[in-house]
Amino acid sequence: MTNLWIEGCSCSGKTARIIQHFCDWTEQDFAHQPNPQAASQKVLVFAVDAEQRRNLSDRLIVATHGKYPATVVTPLSFFRDEVCLFWTLLVKELQLKAQFPLFLRVENEQELAALCWRDRLEMQTLQMESVGRDRLVRRFLDLYLLAAYGGRSIQEVPAILNVGLESITDLASGESIGNILEQWQEIGEALAEWRDYCWDRGLLTYGIIVDLFVQHLFPHPQYQRRLKQRFRHVIVDRVDEMPAIACDLCKFLLQNGVQGLFTFNSAGSARLGLGADPDYWQEIKAECKIDILPKASNTLGSEIAPLVLEIVSEPSQRFIEPFANIYGIESISRSKLFRNVAESIAEAIASNQIQANEIAIIAPGLDNIANYAIAEILRKKDIQVYPLNDQRPLSHSAQVRSLLTLLALTYPNLGKLVSRDQISEMLVVLTEVIDPVRAGLLADHCFVPHPEHPHLLPAETYNQWNRFGYAATQAYEQLRQWIEQQYPRPAPLIFIDRAIQSFFQSRKLAYEYTITLRELIETAQFYWQLSYRLDQKDPLILERFIQLIRQGIVTANPYYSTIPENSVVLATIFQYRMARLNHRWQFWLDASSDLWLQGGSASLFGAPLFLKNWNGELWTTEQENMTNLQRLQRLIGDLLDRTGERLYLCHSELSTNGQLQNGILQPLIEVAAPSDPNQA
Repeated sequence: MTNLWIEGCSCSGKTARIIQHFCDWTEQDFAHQPNPQAASQKVLVFAVDAEQRRNLSDRLIVATHGKYPATVVTPLSFFRDEVCLFWTLLVKELQLKAQFPLFLRVENEQELAALCWRDRLEMQTLQMESVGRDRLVRRFLDLYLLAAYGGRSIQEVPAILNVGLESITDLASGESIGNILEQWQEIGEALAEWRDYCWDRGLLTYGIIVDLFVQHLFPHPQYQRRLKQRFRHVIVDRVDEMPAIACDLCKFLLQNGVQGLFTFNSAGSARLGLGADPDYWQEIKAECKIDILPKASNTLGSEIAPLVLEIVSEPSQRFIEPFANIYGIESISRSKLFRNVAESIAEAIASNQIQANEIAIIAPGLDNIANYAIAEILRKKDIQVYPLNDQRPLSHSAQVRSLLTLLALTYPNLGKLVSRDQISEMLVVLTEVIDPVRAGLLADHCFVPHPEHPHLLPAETYNQWNRFGYAATQAYEQLRQWIEQQYPRPAPLIFIDRAIQSFFQSRKLAYEYTITLRELIETAQFYWQLSYRLDQKDPLILERFIQLIRQGIVTANPYYSTIPENSVVLATIFQYRMARLNHRWQFWLDASSDLWLQGGSASLFGAPLFLKNWNGELWTTEQENMTNLQRLQRLIGDLLDRTGERLYLCHSELSTNGQLQNGILQPLIEVAAPSDPNQA
């Protein structure tokens, strides 16, 4: 059997080749088996993330008319399923408690890790200059996952960081020192403490899962024997986005007679810095037949990518004619830029040059101001905007905040979590009859704050209660009586469900509001399940739950099977590339910003040190700058390959804080056409 390596840029047809080869396997092999469906399930297919897994699975099902289901997974979901499937083996091997594993959500992982390391954090043995506590905890948890992705044990982490990083601020004195092994050793001990904490309680995080798979399950002879029997084919879509441990798994399968099919995008690697190790996968390339796909002919990438990359990487003084298909939209201030961009899009749509669903607005980072301003301006012009992977904290929902206030008002010893302003908002949201002014009066005169038993008084308590009006008074009394009817108090989960049914079920809430309430219930259910595992009591659980939601850590992500029709896509660079979208027109927002050269949240602390090709030497500033430049070149090439006709560079002279902007894309901005001659 011949292994195949398919290499090509975005939109070159790599995934279509995967589907074609899978269909060939069904005709040549699976159809002749006694049980064709069982044979097709021996095809292990790796996709980058959950969204791409769904898309690829759907395309395979459609192509084979649902007759040949394959095992389509992401690396993390595969490792999680394997750890759970062979949990009894791990329990026996590591002498763990015989309890069913419980997977932690990210917000719970953060909370419990901070609790586990509380003494170290308070003693400041775990501390870095200019890094807050929450971010510090997240950084160490990410180090755990990066080490596991790279096949490293946590015992190796201190030595890796000590050799690879030039210096760290002394945690006690605040002075920079060179020999930092003892400081990094503290981090290694903290990671080991966190691992033992989770093992003792049967808790799984992404880091714990990958570490268990890499260090204990994958090397186990019994597991390897089963693995050889389960799969005959392996497909990896976009190996440039996959971790090193997935490559080791594929190497093992290939060595045991499994046929492999791999796709690679040289302008990809969007997850480099988040655990991907594209260079390590090149070792598999040497064992495959190589198929190089040509660039798609109907993109800007095929026309101008080499020259654009030359201008950005090596700006010269020679005169360059403005590009015919790159335009500039500029302003002095960033707020004015948002309006200029939105109006340019609205005019183009009004003149029938383009449809809304053929436009994407892409930025290196989208703050709330940009997200809201652009969407609001376009929606006022009857143009829908779809923020890609929009993560909305539950605490931003007035319905959720009101339910939390209702909980704190009903259950004892939660008075410190209730304020008059929160009571006022609750009255407005839960009744729909009481306006903000009357709600404020009711909160001022009828709410009794108390650390143990805050409560609402009858409306007649206020000597001018007639000012409330009949409708508002009735609505208030119905709400107050509803609260009194909850005695004896039910379990908090039952109370939340009952409140949603009583106050929101009869309303026709928009889809995003329904999703938010559903996420609240799911979060509460899991939080109580986890807390019971940790032997916590209901009063403490409820108080911590309310505080957790109000911190804004938990988000709700409205899921759409497809992007809503006739909507302009608004996304960050990373989101857009990972979603594998393409549009006729792209608007690059904040093109003059320095953020285009920076990895930002798409690059984790210490990530280069856990790549397989790290040479074990100091990671220098020069290497960091070179890595950033290579990343910029890849993303520019990738975005141009996803652009059909036009590119708009949207930039302002001043940033949000009023500083002049002169980012790395400035040479490209200078050769962009100042205006669009075809646009009204």
